[in-house]
Amino acid sequence: MIVGFGVLLLLALAGLGRDGRGLPLYGLVCAFAGATICGGLLALLTSVTLVGLNIGAWIWLRRFAPHAPDRGAVLPVVGALLLLLALGLSGASLGLAPVLGAGVVLIGLCGAAFGPSLVQFTGLLVAADGLIVMACILQSWPLFAAAVALWGVLGALGVTLLPRLAWRRVEEN
Repeated sequence: MIVGFGVLLLLALAGLGRDGRGLPLYGLVCAFAGATICGGLLALLTSVTLVGLNIGAWIWLRRFAPHAPDRGAVLPVVGALLLLLALGLSGASLGLAPVLGAGVVLIGLCGAAFGPSLVQFTGLLVAADGLIVMACILQSWPLFAAAVALWGVLGALGVTLLPRLAWRRVEEN
């Protein structure tokens, strides 16, 4: 469990400020980390959902221009590390697995706070992945359904809005 979450947190931190090229690997590691915590039907559905949604998002997002991180990509990493430190100190009584799962969600939200729209969208997808992992940690079917619904809403918004954004039109000209 610790190794899975360690790799997951490192991948999440390394992916901050970048586009969605790392989503398939991130989905696999999320599925591994979630499956080490819980078992049964929820673990199977969580794994299939995480892998399928992240590969589908990567296939769709790769047609957009890749974004190379700039120096501003340091801000979400520093913010995520500070939030993880505060979470670790304040949430020690919750247990290790819930604190690490909440850290995955926080890293995604930090990634959604900075950068161009494609990077922000990828950060929101990473946060939604973290919610699916949290559903597996807490063994909560309602949280799983809400996280999958969030993925659906983000997918609908991404299909509708990302192609119409100004940065995409400027590249075509």
